Amino acid sequence: MESGQIRETFFAFFEKRGHVRLPSAPLALKDDPSVLFTSAGMQPLVPYFTGTKQAPAKRIVTVQKCLRTTDIDEVGNDGYHQTFFEMLGNFSIGDYWKSESLLWSWQLLTDGFGFDGDRLVATVHTSDDEAYDVWTKELKLLPPEKVRRLGDDKNFWAPGPTGLCGPDSEIFIDRGPQPGVAPHDCGPGEDCGRYVEIWNNVFQQYDRQPDGSLVPLPKKNIDTGAGLERITTVLQNVPGDAFRTDLFRPIVERIEQLAGVRYGDAAVDRSIRIVAEHSRAATVLIGDGIQPSNENRGYVLRRLIRRAALHARKLGLRTGTIAQLGVLATRVLQPHYHELGERRERINEILEAEERKFEQTLSSGLDQLNAAITTARSAGRRGIDGDTAFSLYDTFGFPIEMTREIAGAAELELDERRFRELLEQQRARSRASARFSQDAMRFGQFYSDLRERDGLRSEFTGYHELATEGRIVSLAIGGRRVDEAREGSEVEVVLDRTPFYPEGGGQVGDRGHVTTGGGRVMVADTQTAAPEVVVMIGTVVDGVLRSGDLARAEVDADLRRHTMRNHTATHLLHATLRRVLGEEVHQAGSLVHAPNLRFDFTFGRALTPEEIRRLEDEVNQAILDNVSVVAETMPLQDALASGALHLFDEKYGGEVRVVQAGPSRELCGGTHCHCTGDIGLFLVTSEGSIGAGLRRIEAVTGQGALAEVRAMRERSDRIAQRLRVQGARVVEAVEQLADQRDRLEKDLASARRAGMDTSATGLVAKAEALDGMRLVVANVGDADDKQLRELSDRVRDQLPSGVVVLGAVRADRAAFAVAVTKDLTTKVHAGTVAKQISSIVGGSGGGQPHSATGGGKDIARLGDALDAARRIVREQTSGGRGGA
Repeated sequence: MESGQIRETFFAFFEKRGHVRLPSAPLALKDDPSVLFTSAGMQPLVPYFTGTKQAPAKRIVTVQKCLRTTDIDEVGNDGYHQTFFEMLGNFSIGDYWKSESLLWSWQLLTDGFGFDGDRLVATVHTSDDEAYDVWTKELKLLPPEKVRRLGDDKNFWAPGPTGLCGPDSEIFIDRGPQPGVAPHDCGPGEDCGRYVEIWNNVFQQYDRQPDGSLVPLPKKNIDTGAGLERITTVLQNVPGDAFRTDLFRPIVERIEQLAGVRYGDAAVDRSIRIVAEHSRAATVLIGDGIQPSNENRGYVLRRLIRRAALHARKLGLRTGTIAQLGVLATRVLQPHYHELGERRERINEILEAEERKFEQTLSSGLDQLNAAITTARSAGRRGIDGDTAFSLYDTFGFPIEMTREIAGAAELELDERRFRELLEQQRARSRASARFSQDAMRFGQFYSDLRERDGLRSEFTGYHELATEGRIVSLAIGGRRVDEAREGSEVEVVLDRTPFYPEGGGQVGDRGHVTTGGGRVMVADTQTAAPEVVVMIGTVVDGVLRSGDLARAEVDADLRRHTMRNHTATHLLHATLRRVLGEEVHQAGSLVHAPNLRFDFTFGRALTPEEIRRLEDEVNQAILDNVSVVAETMPLQDALASGALHLFDEKYGGEVRVVQAGPSRELCGGTHCHCTGDIGLFLVTSEGSIGAGLRRIEAVTGQGALAEVRAMRERSDRIAQRLRVQGARVVEAVEQLADQRDRLEKDLASARRAGMDTSATGLVAKAEALDGMRLVVANVGDADDKQLRELSDRVRDQLPSGVVVLGAVRADRAAFAVAVTKDLTTKVHAGTVAKQISSIVGGSGGGQPHSATGGGKDIARLGDALDAARRIVREQTSGGRGGA
């Protein structure tokens, strides 16, 4: 079964059982900046599990993109470790429970995917009699001897020391006794290779307290996960080696073709896996908007690209290979993740640029290592310290094997113990960051419990005022309620009345200060922790805050006003888009904060410059009309009947807030200007695709728009100064420069063609007569592949009957072009000749019968390859009679 069919079978199975299909969330979650990447299928759904957000449905099914950084150094050592993978998952949010979850897992595996039920076994937690009985008694799917009870380390899911947790039940396929493994009493909890885990059902039924006690959850959840790569290896009969599945096969085959190697050769397998896996992972990361850098997510991306580039060098592949593989990975994954196809040019640009940077960095790394060797020798030391080796590994991408080899050649030892110590410290940090935010999970559960148990509530007053007197009804530090918070503490504050708007509906949470008679908190963020519970998150910057104190809450007025301008402008933009482009346009997301606004919407093509201009004109006209912005609360049905726009994937209560701003009428709980004229100027700064059928507009208003206009004026002034013209003549001057460039490029192309014709004529004059045809074999010196092929075609076109084989060297690589006139293609196949002579220089080649190219890294044997070409052509055209 192909991997694409596995995905669709999975979706169809659960959609038939009432699940709502959600698209994969990005690898970098905007709702959870505390972690680097999405590392599990349930991670994007945490707000639904904790109750901080309304779930779109109680039953959800996804195929989620995931990336785990803890496995970077393991990739390549075997066929199953990967950083990027896809997780199949079905989820129940307070709906079905263990019986349905286990039954459906079994039915999909056996009926949907065709697994042999006699080869399946399961594990449950030692304490989970309920799941054990479901397997063996209620559903009678497995006999007792095929259901193992294992402990916390195998069958209890807990992403942190406290918070949501519960037992799980894993399903394995029994592959039978494995070759090379001594007979023993084997079970699915061992790592002998006999049992392969293919599904995990997690039963979220407890909230673990700081004292370790397990409190049953009032609403229990189901979270399942099945790795697509793992299932694919089994269904495609290559267990243990994902690189032989159709998920990786196209990439591996391209590496084989480019490097002239074969997967299955132990000498190159590790490098092939690393290049294939990291190229694929880097492609998806860039497709999700991540760029290489020296920090956080960008650092991980850079490390993946550099590790892939290093092993590409080991395979003899030239700079640019990772970018080529990125194009291929995009093509393979695009049917499932449309954003990759939309961003393929950007992916290619970033990969090419990073490979070039790495070449420079690698040279610097060698300089650093040579300097360390010189220092060690001059100081009389016998080796290279572990800190230096780790710096080379971490900063320059040097594998420890390379450092060991170079140090050994210099007769120096290497402190690998210290290196391993530093490496383990880094891995520990990576594991800590890879665990998705347990604090975020506890946040919603913590305040939901306080709301239910203690009646915790906040009255929001921020629609009409930016400062409010209130009383502190809750203080919390680190997920624990406290009576007081002292200076320097990171604290969560809940007031009975607050003007602070909590993040929601695309609008960011307010910032500002909360002041009491004894202390002051600088508020950095505001969140809704549970319905009607507004939590201000910040740092105590002065004195002490105490629960029960009277407090004055003041919102940062400038930030709020900037945000309000952008929010009201977003509504005007939405209404104008529907008027200009049609009512098929619907909002798909937004971000409203002080610097600018971002609006995502459904539409199938790029907007024209005229359409963008019309959007700006109509929004600015609504601003100039300066009508009042009116908000009113009414029953949901009345609001919808009045024509108010709403988000189809949003859940609304019985009473809703409707905001009328000029031509716009929307359901919205956010804060807005009093009049449209308060917005000031509106300018679109960008419009582009974010996925199939999805577009994004970014814009600025007010002071942000003024800054944009000034920046454009300054750029225009600088161009005018550089061109030495008046500002009004900048466009004319640039057009003149462009015309000059076009003429020069045309002249240059003509000169190149003339030079090419001259070279071709010279080569034809030196052609060897051979049995009624002509043979041209020559080393033309420095030329790239395109020039070489064009020259060979020109020489062939001047021959009535003949074969042309040209060689060249460019960037430490030998290259060949072979051209054959049509009358000889039945005797001499250009692709075959290119392949044969390329193997002599350690490379590969191929092409059409009349035209082909090839090359390799061993430039010293270029002459041998050209001599072989003469011999091959003579043998094929004269039955072996040709002499040397």
